[in-house]
Amino acid sequence: MSGSYPESSSKSAELYNRARRVIPDGASRSTVLIKPHPVYVAEGEGAWVTDVDGNRYLDCNNNFTSIILGHADPQVERAVQAQMKKGTAFSFATELEIELAELLCARTPSFEKIRFCNSGTEAVMGMIKAARAFTNRAKIIKVEGSYHGTYDHAEASLGSDPSNWGSVARPETVPYAQGAPKSLTEEVRVISFNDVEGARKAIAEVGDELAAVLVDPMPSRVGMPQVEQEFIVALREATRSVGALLILDEVITYRLASGGAQTIYPFDPDLTALAKIIGGGFPVGAIAGREEVMNVFTAMQGDRAAVPSGGTYTANPITMAAGLACMKELQKGAFSRLEIVGQMIRSGLRELFDSSGLDWQVTGAGSLFRIHPHRRPIRSYRDAMHSSDESQLMLDFQQLLLEREVYFSGYGMGCLNLATSDLDVEHFLTSVNDTFKAIVAK
Repeated sequence: MSGSYPESSSKSAELYNRARRVIPDGASRSTVLIKPHPVYVAEGEGAWVTDVDGNRYLDCNNNFTSIILGHADPQVERAVQAQMKKGTAFSFATELEIELAELLCARTPSFEKIRFCNSGTEAVMGMIKAARAFTNRAKIIKVEGSYHGTYDHAEASLGSDPSNWGSVARPETVPYAQGAPKSLTEEVRVISFNDVEGARKAIAEVGDELAAVLVDPMPSRVGMPQVEQEFIVALREATRSVGALLILDEVITYRLASGGAQTIYPFDPDLTALAKIIGGGFPVGAIAGREEVMNVFTAMQGDRAAVPSGGTYTANPITMAAGLACMKELQKGAFSRLEIVGQMIRSGLRELFDSSGLDWQVTGAGSLFRIHPHRRPIRSYRDAMHSSDESQLMLDFQQLLLEREVYFSGYGMGCLNLATSDLDVEHFLTSVNDTFKAIVAK
């Protein structure tokens, strides 16, 4: 590693100063901002990326879980290049859309029909609209701290804290973005993850005004805790009892198995939002579910659909070709390998925590993991939420790993791709071990 990051003379620093003159905050994604400036990447291959200064990093973020095969995967590259010669986007339908839809519906039993869009945020928005149209109700329930994209209603209580989050039994609905409509607090009810009684009570109280309960099977911002069987059962039974839908956000967790987390845990959702891996590295989103519910997108007998939807780049042939190539490569053996690599990381980390004397822990499943600088039992958002000291410790951890050729998130979430080798795992664990020594010495 050249040692040029984070020096002020680096190319990354130069690019950031240039970006701040034309882009608010210097980047169109706040998630790429780290202090003192972002890392500007030049290229990626397999499990590694190289920045504009020539520094290489093991990528433990993978574009926020969207890269699953590895950077610049040859099969995806060939599929995209072949389609590029034919055109990138048309005001016509293409067969590729059908092929990807057929593949996804064949893999997940709850997917009777599917409809594509362009991002996970768009998929969640469309799923909420579909639930409201199907039930003719407006209110939703979501989990405190759970991230579902940048739609105001889906962001409710994403960043709540002890000053405003209310009681555990009845969390307050806290808008995330300034200027969010006041009606949000009336239209969104918040529950705690794994709170069986709280979920049943909230669903019963909202009752015949409830359109849907929105849940992520293993929410990252909640700490990636293990979802409890009783919680799943409570959500499914209680929503059915009041005529509401259970809608699942599998934008991230669809990478846990060939058919997603819902083929591991018995959620039985009415609708599911997808994105990330199903696009093969290109912008994508999708809403899938029971045909009866998905029919809200259908124009019956020439009339306008209950939920009209479109989008200039929706189901564009480049994304469909890349997604189809990616998903064809992701057979059951691929998910088994990802599980093995993830387990190597989690077990290796636990050994390091014990040997270093640091009271840290790791959660997660499959190729996903989250490191926590504490050993509080984690069942919900409030258990996982960092104190100011813990937040700073994780930012220090991120910076120290950068110095050791590992790119990792500043809040503890890690994600691996299929190109990750055993030697890459060894590099990660060695880098973490060296980082722990630096932290202890400090």
